[in-house]
Amino acid sequence: MITGSALGDNKRGVLIAMKKIRIIVVSCMLLVCNLVISQNIIDRELKKSITLQNDSIKLLIRRGDSLQRTKEVALAETSYKKAFRLARKIGDKKLIISSGLRLERFLSAIEGKHNQSKDIIDFVKDFCIKIDDQDCVTITTIRYGELHNRQSQFMKALQYFNEALQQAEKAENPTNQWEALTARGLFFMDIGDLDQSKIDFKKAIAHLDEDAAYRRSLSNINISASFWDNQPDSTIYYSQRALKTCMSDNTSRTCNLAYNNMAWSYFKKGMPEEALKIINENIDFDHVEYNDRDSLYPALMHTLGSIYHELGDYIKAINYFKIAEEFFIKKNDIANTIITKEDLSKSYEQTGELSKSLQLLREVKPLMAMLDNIRISKEIAKVESRKLLKLREAQISDLEQENLEIGKAMSKSRLFSYFLGLFLLVSLFFLLYRGHTNKVRFHQLNEELSLSRLKSLRSMMNPHFLFNSFSTLQNFILKKDNLKANEYMTELSGLIRNVLSSSDSIYITFNEELQILKSYVNIEQERFSESFNVVYDIDETLIYTNPVIPSMVIQPYIENAVIHGFSHADQKGKLVVSFKKEDNAVICKVRDNGIGRDEAERLQKEGNDTIHLSIATRNTNERLRILSRIGNDKAKVVINDLFDDAGKAKGTEVIITLPIIKQRK
Repeated sequence: MITGSALGDNKRGVLIAMKKIRIIVVSCMLLVCNLVISQNIIDRELKKSITLQNDSIKLLIRRGDSLQRTKEVALAETSYKKAFRLARKIGDKKLIISSGLRLERFLSAIEGKHNQSKDIIDFVKDFCIKIDDQDCVTITTIRYGELHNRQSQFMKALQYFNEALQQAEKAENPTNQWEALTARGLFFMDIGDLDQSKIDFKKAIAHLDEDAAYRRSLSNINISASFWDNQPDSTIYYSQRALKTCMSDNTSRTCNLAYNNMAWSYFKKGMPEEALKIINENIDFDHVEYNDRDSLYPALMHTLGSIYHELGDYIKAINYFKIAEEFFIKKNDIANTIITKEDLSKSYEQTGELSKSLQLLREVKPLMAMLDNIRISKEIAKVESRKLLKLREAQISDLEQENLEIGKAMSKSRLFSYFLGLFLLVSLFFLLYRGHTNKVRFHQLNEELSLSRLKSLRSMMNPHFLFNSFSTLQNFILKKDNLKANEYMTELSGLIRNVLSSSDSIYITFNEELQILKSYVNIEQERFSESFNVVYDIDETLIYTNPVIPSMVIQPYIENAVIHGFSHADQKGKLVVSFKKEDNAVICKVRDNGIGRDEAERLQKEGNDTIHLSIATRNTNERLRILSRIGNDKAKVVINDLFDDAGKAKGTEVIITLPIIKQRK
């Protein structure tokens, strides 16, 4: 029998146990709550820390941009590198790519540190492959092309641009297609293939949406620049299209480029007042941003110099040309430095400061020598790039046709499929072999043209000719024949300027070549005291159509006629120079009534005063041979000895056949 006292003790024990359990449960709940709250606090702090680091990276990039604009290049580089290092530390994919590409562009385009720039691109590309970001891989491929283009490795650059375009097309990414086509268009513009650059720029703009105002504006700027000197109305049209986005910000670099292009075009149209008005009303030079590797500011200075020269204000023209010259030298832009020095020389000539004018022309000559290799490379790159593009188009067309045929054949016979596969392998082997032979041929031609270094273009600028010409000028001055001296000086300076200008390419327009030849003959007539007469017989069709032909091929043969033929003749010399158009070639005949080649060679053996003439002729023949190898197979020279009825030498006739590269009109 259980007593009441025992029941009470049991009840009290149960109550005490339940109380302990409640205490334990509440304690556990409080502990869990504390853990959850602590984890939330940690997560918030971690997110806050990451946000602060992201903001720090963006701030470092903006700081680098600001320091770059103020020319504090070393501090800007440090800021960009800190941003890239911090992005890699926190592992943010977008910031690693954006900061890396920003640092790469700065190192290559601003500081010219191409090796460091390549290391950055290598890292970013490997990272993009690792995270399988194909759009990023395309952008890095474009950057490789831009880097090689800055290093004048033109064919390598074209290879990367084509690869990037294929990647963008495969991914069907319109933004990257715009980037790749724009980069390749700028490359074609750089090597002088303006027609292909127009095609790429217009294809690029077709990939843009209507709301992509900034990129559309850049594309129109690029198209306008591709018409630069020969179609000013087209340049104005596309510049005006680019300016449609300048309503909100009229001081941006893009807008300043457009206004400069328009001003230059009006200047080329013979409207310098309108050109000056465009610059004065639309460009605020206090807000023009520039750096030592940007051509906008010196380009504006050169445009103003050209305008004021045309308006007759030569003092202002000189001031602006000198500023442009200074910045082009800082930018290491040899081509524009040469152009600016030549224009500055013209302004000094107009103010009567002939010594400064001649000094500038002397400074141009070594610069021209520095540009020889890169010009040759660009000419060959232009030829080879066109062949590659045609080959690619043919390959695409062939592959499309083959795919169609394969589709039909598969339904008929599996055996035909095997045969077609074998055919494709053979075709691929053939294309690879052809590509290899083209590459070998390219390097051979590049080496040969590099050795030649366009000596024929400047054969007339030898020290012997210049010394005699300046001696003739000095003779006029000593005789106080100021009018004759001024005419002779104008003719000589014009000849030097035109010869140096013709070094821009291995080709020249017919009228420019004719002007050089006439200037040279006039100078030689004065030098030899009118000891010979000259007769020109020129086909009017050539003057009107003004075709493009190989440059400076004819002059050495005229020089041979004057020096070899007339200098030892006992009668007054007569030089006949004729030009006729036959099919797609220009036939030039140089006839003289001199002593003939046999007598000239005999006299040459007795002295070496004219040995440079045979060298010049040899260089010219070598150029014609190389031109024939790159497709101008019509280029040739035939020399005929002339005799009278008694068999006595009565002169020499040289027949020069020059291919017409293209028609101007």
